[in-house]
Amino acid sequence: MRCPACGVPNGHGARFCNQCGTRLRSRGRATPGADRRVVSALFADLVDYVRMIAEHDPEEVRQRVDAALAAMAEAVHRYEGTVEKFIGDAVFAVFGFPRAHDDDALRAALCAAAIRDGLAELSRGGEVLQVRIGIATGEVVAAERSGAGGSDVSLTGPAIVNAARIQDLARPGDILLDEATVRAARDRLDVEDRGYELLRGQSRPVRLYSLRGDASVLRPWGPPRGRIVGRATERRVLRDALTDAARTGRGHVVVVAGDAGVGKSRLLADLELDARAAGFAWTWTENVSYGTGEPYRFIRHFAQVIADEHATDSGAFARRLLFTDELAPDQARRFAGAIAAVARDAAFSGWEAEAALAPTEPAEVVSAVLEVSLQYSRRLSAELGPRVVVVDDVHWADQSSRPMIDQLVREAPTLRFLVLIGTRPGRRPAWSRYPHVTWLELSGLGPDETDQLAGELAGSPLHPGDSARLHERTEGNPLFIGEILRASLEDGGFAIGGRLSLDDGVAGGRVPLTLRSLLGARIDALHEDAREFLQVASVVGMTFQAALVAELAGAALDAALVGRLGDSTLVVPVDPGGTWRFGHPLVRDVAYAGLLASRRRELHGRLADRLEGRPGGAIGRIAQHRALAADIERAIPLLEEAAAQALALGATAEAAGFWRSAAELLGGGPDADRYRSLAADALASATPATVATD
Repeated sequence: MRCPACGVPNGHGARFCNQCGTRLRSRGRATPGADRRVVSALFADLVDYVRMIAEHDPEEVRQRVDAALAAMAEAVHRYEGTVEKFIGDAVFAVFGFPRAHDDDALRAALCAAAIRDGLAELSRGGEVLQVRIGIATGEVVAAERSGAGGSDVSLTGPAIVNAARIQDLARPGDILLDEATVRAARDRLDVEDRGYELLRGQSRPVRLYSLRGDASVLRPWGPPRGRIVGRATERRVLRDALTDAARTGRGHVVVVAGDAGVGKSRLLADLELDARAAGFAWTWTENVSYGTGEPYRFIRHFAQVIADEHATDSGAFARRLLFTDELAPDQARRFAGAIAAVARDAAFSGWEAEAALAPTEPAEVVSAVLEVSLQYSRRLSAELGPRVVVVDDVHWADQSSRPMIDQLVREAPTLRFLVLIGTRPGRRPAWSRYPHVTWLELSGLGPDETDQLAGELAGSPLHPGDSARLHERTEGNPLFIGEILRASLEDGGFAIGGRLSLDDGVAGGRVPLTLRSLLGARIDALHEDAREFLQVASVVGMTFQAALVAELAGAALDAALVGRLGDSTLVVPVDPGGTWRFGHPLVRDVAYAGLLASRRRELHGRLADRLEGRPGGAIGRIAQHRALAADIERAIPLLEEAAAQALALGATAEAAGFWRSAAELLGGGPDADRYRSLAADALASATPATVATD
C-alpha cells in the first residue's frame, strides 16, 4: 500500500507508513465514494524551523524535526484522529474522518494539548521546540479523488482551510480554536475568548479562543444552570434510595439509562445537595470514549478524585488508607505490587520502588487489583462514612476497570455507598438483577415540559406552533432542545407579540453542527452498506418501506442488514410488513445531511418516478420530491396542482407551503414573486383553525 502523504510503498496490512507515520487506510474497509460530514481539522506548525536550518547542521535539524513530527503523529493516533498530511515541519490532521466520534472536537483539543506537552518533553536538555496550532470544526465533503499517482480521499470545506489560517494567527505555544470547535466540545474546554479575527482571504471575521491549561485543558463537568425540568418520578426514586441508605446504613445502586443528551448526568447531579445535607460525601467520576483503551483509567480516575477531596495525590492517599499496622507483610507486598501494576506509566505517584513487586501473570494482576480495590472501598467507607459514588457514562469504562466497577456494585450494601450509574441503552449487565439495584429508563420530556424548558432557555415563551414543532423534532431530548433553540435564535429567531418565533431552517430541517457530530457518530459506526441504506431511507421520509429503500439504492433487500439497523435502534419496526421508521427525527435529518446534494437530487428524482408509477399517488408528495430533485420543468406544474387541491380542502397552510416551494425552486423573477404573493395571501386569509395563533 502506497502512503498518501509521502508516497512511500508499505507492506500489505501495514497500519502506519514506515517512513512518515501517516495512518494508512485499509483496503478492506471501503471508503464511500463521497459524503458530507462534520470534522475537526487540526494544523500544527513547528516554530523557528527556518532559523534552525540556518543555525544548525541539517542532519541534526532533520533528526529533531522527525522526532517532533513522530510525537505529533502519536498524539493524533492516541485520540483516534487521522494524519492527513505532513507538510514540511507541519502536521495536518482531522478528527471525524474516516470514523466519526461524538466528541471529535474535544479529541482534537486534547490532541493539541498533548502535542504541546510532548514537544516540551522533547525539549528537555536541548533547544526548546514550540508549536503553533489551529483547530476549526465544520462540514466537509469527503470524496475520492483520482490522479496520475492513483486515488485518495480528499476533504473539502471551510474547516480545512480555516485550521491552517487560524494557526497563522497563533503565537508560539498557542492553541487557537474557532467558535464551532468550542461549542462542539459542549463547554468542556478551559478557553479564553480572543475576540474576532479576519482570516486571510475571507470577508467575515471568525471568533477565536485560546486553549488554557498545562496539566489539563478540561473543565470538570457541571450541570447546566437553572432548575431541572420534569423528571418528578425519577427524582423521587433517587431521593427514596438516599433516604433508605441513610436510615438503614445499607447502600443501594440506581442506574439511569438513556440516549445521549436526554439528561442522565443532569438528573444524577440533582441529588448532590440532598446527599450532602444527609451527611453523605459526594464523589463524581466519569468515563470518556477516548479512554476506553487505557488500562485501569477509571480506577486511576476514581483514586485521584478521592485524593483531591483531601488535597493530596492518589498514590499518597492509597498508602495512607491501605497500609495500616494491621496489614500483614505478605498482604502488604501483594497490595503494593497490585498498585504498582495499576500505576505503571501513569501519574499515580509514589510507587516506583514497588514496581518489582507487580505480578506478571494477567490473572494474578486482576486478582490482586480486585483485592486492593475492595479493601480500598471498605477502608474508605469505614474511615470516612457514607458516600454517594457517581459512575457516569459507564458504557465508556475501560475493560480493565470493569471488574472493579462490577465489584463496587455488588458490594455497595456492605460499603454504605449509594452508587449512581449513568449509561446508554443496551444489554444490561448481570448485576442489574441484584435486589439492591434499581434500573431507570430515561426518555424525552413531554410536550409541556419541552415548552417549559425552551422558554427558560430562551428567556421568553415560544409561539405555540413553534413549541409543538420543537417537541416533534427533538422528542423532548433536553440537549437537542437547547442546541436547536440556540442555533435558531442565532439564525433568525424573533419575537412576535412577546412570544418567540423560531427560524424555519433550524426548527424545520437544518441540524446544528453539535448534533451532527453527536448523532453522526452513531451512523458512522455502521457498516458502509447499513449507512447507505439509512441515507437512502432518509430521502423517503420518517417512515419507509424497506423494499422501496433497497429498490432506490439499486440493491437486493438484505433482511439481516435491516435487522441489525433495528438492533441499533436507529430505526424501529412499525409493522410486520416491512414498514420501518427512524428512531428519532434528528437521526433521519443527520442521515439526510450526510448525502451529497447531487446524490439527494438523484434519489428524490428516482423516488418521484417510482411514486408516479403507482395508482393514486399523492400529488403533493410527488411535487415535493420533484422540487427537491431540482426538476423545475416537472415540479412547478405539480406544485401548482397540489396547491390548488389543498386550497379546495381549505388547507391554506399546506397550499402556502407548495407555493413557497415553487418560489424557492425558481429563486427569482416574476413567477417566483407571484408564488410568494400567493403564499402570503393564503396565510393572510387563513382562519384560526388552520393557523396556530396566540
